[in-house]
Amino acid sequence: MTKEDFNNLDTPSSTNGPEISTNSPLSIFYKRKTNQKVLYTMIQNGTFNVFEADDYQRMHRDRDFELMYVLKGKLTNYLEDRVFSFYAGEGCLLNPQMKHTEKLQDNCSVVFINLSETLLKQLLSGIDTSGFVFSFLQNNLEDKNSWQRNYLKFNTQVNNSDKAFRIILDSLQQEITTVKIGSNYLQQGLILRLLSELQDTHHFQVNTNLLDYSKKDYLVNQILQLIENNTGNISRKVLEEELHYNAEYLNRILKEKTNKTLTSYSQEVRVHKAQELLTTTGLTVQMIAEKLGFSSENYFYHYFKKHVQLSPNVKCFIIVRQEI
Repeated sequence: MTKEDFNNLDTPSSTNGPEISTNSPLSIFYKRKTNQKVLYTMIQNGTFNVFEADDYQRMHRDRDFELMYVLKGKLTNYLEDRVFSFYAGEGCLLNPQMKHTEKLQDNCSVVFINLSETLLKQLLSGIDTSGFVFSFLQNNLEDKNSWQRNYLKFNTQVNNSDKAFRIILDSLQQEITTVKIGSNYLQQGLILRLLSELQDTHHFQVNTNLLDYSKKDYLVNQILQLIENNTGNISRKVLEEELHYNAEYLNRILKEKTNKTLTSYSQEVRVHKAQELLTTTGLTVQMIAEKLGFSSENYFYHYFKKHVQLSPNVKCFIIVRQEI
């Protein structure tokens, strides 16, 4: 795709807006906000094109599956009639049914990987398709979901847990620009590794989202994800700003659906994450307290002991979600 192709995207192919096709089994697009413009890097079929243009924000559908990942900064993602905020280390995987667009904030850098249905069917044939990512793709390709408006959202578990993902992404980019013999096979192997990395629960948390939820179910799902993504350390004010609803209303509907308040669920997530870090890493109690946003090691010590009835120095916990 050239700059001229990009400029022609504004021509709608249907009443629902443009349907964008790269006409390639595999493409990578980078977008980086530079002042009032966006720097585009398009990589496909052995070509590497770079140009500057306006931020393309028209609602559209892709003919391919699209994997979006924020490398730096923040962007606002518009999925159908819903609005989401994505930060560095977060992303989503959309099926071609989803109408969407995005708006980059200052200093934002994001990558998009477009995968054709033909390529994915070839890749998934004969392999174990268990796990969130592979089963999502398989179900959509087999039309088991009747092409519902669904997508996967994922985020890093801890800082830098996307290191392997970024290394594979860099390797994939290099192979796409290569026209040497065997490059297609290397590309396919790297795609499988990239997708497998996303469903590695030590590195990423993955959630399936249906836009056809009821309004309350949708909101509760977003509340739970925000609390999980912030390891329980999120204020009511931030929840209000992210979801555009009064915190008391959010607290009420969460209690209706889960029998837990914002406070109790946040505490549960925070304690569970503390247990996980204490038992699976070599981090000190002080380092864990800082990572989870506690004001002091002493406060973390008393908080943990209150909810678990054990000192955080005792590393023989059974990691379970507790009823706080």
